[in-house]
Amino acid sequence: MKGKYKLHIPEYNYYSDQVACRKSCPVGTDAGGYVQAIRSGEYEKAYAIARGPNPFASVCGWVCNAPCEASCTRGNIDRPVSIRALKRFVTEKYGVEAVLDPAATLRYSTAPGVPYGRATGEKVAIIGGGPAGLSAAHDLARLGYRVTIFEANSKLGGLFYLVPEYRLPRPLFQAEIEAILSMGVEVRLNTKVGKDISFEEIYKSFKSVVISSGAWGSRPIPFEGKDLQGTYSALPFLQSVYIHHQPVTLGRRVAVVGAGNVAMDVCRTAVRLPGVESVSVIALEDWAEMPADDAEIEDAVDEGVHFLPRKGTRRIVGSSSVEGIEVVGVKSVFDDQGRFSPVYNEEDLIVVPVDSVVLAIGQSIDTAFISGEHDSIIGRNGVIRANMSDMSTGIPGVFAAGDVVTGPRIFIEAIAAGQSAAASVHRYLSQKETPKTIFGVSTAIEHRGAPTPVWPVDFNVDGYYTIPRQNPQLLKPEFRRTNFELAELSFTEEEAREQSSRCLTCHVNPIFVGEKCIMCGGCVDVCPEFALKMIPLSEVDLDIPKSADVLSGFIGVEKARLGETEVLQELSRSTAMIWDGARCIRCGLCAKRCPTGAITMEYLEIKQEVTHT
Repeated sequence: MKGKYKLHIPEYNYYSDQVACRKSCPVGTDAGGYVQAIRSGEYEKAYAIARGPNPFASVCGWVCNAPCEASCTRGNIDRPVSIRALKRFVTEKYGVEAVLDPAATLRYSTAPGVPYGRATGEKVAIIGGGPAGLSAAHDLARLGYRVTIFEANSKLGGLFYLVPEYRLPRPLFQAEIEAILSMGVEVRLNTKVGKDISFEEIYKSFKSVVISSGAWGSRPIPFEGKDLQGTYSALPFLQSVYIHHQPVTLGRRVAVVGAGNVAMDVCRTAVRLPGVESVSVIALEDWAEMPADDAEIEDAVDEGVHFLPRKGTRRIVGSSSVEGIEVVGVKSVFDDQGRFSPVYNEEDLIVVPVDSVVLAIGQSIDTAFISGEHDSIIGRNGVIRANMSDMSTGIPGVFAAGDVVTGPRIFIEAIAAGQSAAASVHRYLSQKETPKTIFGVSTAIEHRGAPTPVWPVDFNVDGYYTIPRQNPQLLKPEFRRTNFELAELSFTEEEAREQSSRCLTCHVNPIFVGEKCIMCGGCVDVCPEFALKMIPLSEVDLDIPKSADVLSGFIGVEKARLGETEVLQELSRSTAMIWDGARCIRCGLCAKRCPTGAITMEYLEIKQEVTHT
């Protein structure tokens, strides 16, 4: 039978995928789970859920790009739940920022192993102490490996340090790093591989190596005037301000080229520096196309940053120092296939007077430290060619993770990559299969819980559907731009409870029992979001082999007869109920309305048990 609707028989994985926030998190954090725990006032439980798969839960409460929010089902209705801010609410109660001993938070981890075991295993080297390398160190140390991190800078943390101080408190990620180091991780700072020690030496001295050296370089400046005094690249500029604490003299007027998140960090940093009176962002894209997060762009505008959208940089103007930047109008940035292919308007050419230019046009990767017989793993633009399923490089015992593999990505993806590399190291050294990963949480035994019938009153707060989204409050822009104090405030308990009540509880779904249905259509009529529909079964594209068990039970015939003409005719006269989980708001009105009990609202959770080996 062929029809316009594709058939998908719901099963455990189908219902688990309905928790879209959890599915979209690279480390599998059950965001809906901790949001619901906050709603119930179970704050320690909420922190345990947030910290379980993520060694940098507190950091992510401040600066995660929150792919969970982007996929939140509530966003299909109005606006997503304020997930990241709610995470910060609970980390401030139980995270490293709330305890005297940061190592105490290790007990909440769901990574395989134990937090305070002895390092008696094989020696593993990690090149680069940023988010990916530190996450790998966390997981390997729990498994008992003797881990050594080689870090070129004077501090661990990698690009965490280039996040402006008004966005991320330094003591926060330093404490989470301390927790990881408390497990016996050895650190060699100011040790640049390729200069202070060779890659070959490390490879010979350690049983396994994880390369996580990041993307610290800046793309070459392609414009005339790059050598003029007052021209900077974004990452060295941010390093000067936030790592070296060296004064950067920008002059009164500053231009920032680029419109990504790094460019927003640069322009918002620039407005806070002494002597700067105006900052302009030169962006190829229009407002809707700019790659930076909308909130970052809005905050920059509020702080007085001026944007010049649809302008391309031609050259930097000046004799010995910067005097201006020549820009040309942009007709379009992408071609019909969505590929980057700017088209310029040569008649729209102007010079913007500025005293300095900071170029935020991309990052580069330096893997020159890998040479000789091992340089085969280096790909285009210096990236390490690694298998994305297990981060292996093709060299026995060598794995890679983070920006050095993918190019610049968000922190939570680097954390997930470090965890994947650690699992592969363990599998390589132990010659054992690593524990399965369910939703990013490492487990050795998988327990599937039975659905539990519930009523809407058990999981939804009265009026939850009409509660508007609230973002954390910010300090006033006129004050923010004068200092580097944290710009974003945290939710109060009252605000957190209210915002968590907006969660639709996607762990709960309507379950239909066809044998009890009398096809009255009451459930379809009462559904406020049109998530239910009754259609002739002939409109469903039936894959009979895949759906044989369901269909044979439905019409009471043997599987072998499902392809017979009379059986197919009988099926074509039947009715199907289809449900759109992306539109369902879990109100439970369908279950309440059903006169025969054919619909129940059921909470389905996958329970996990961690075994230590």
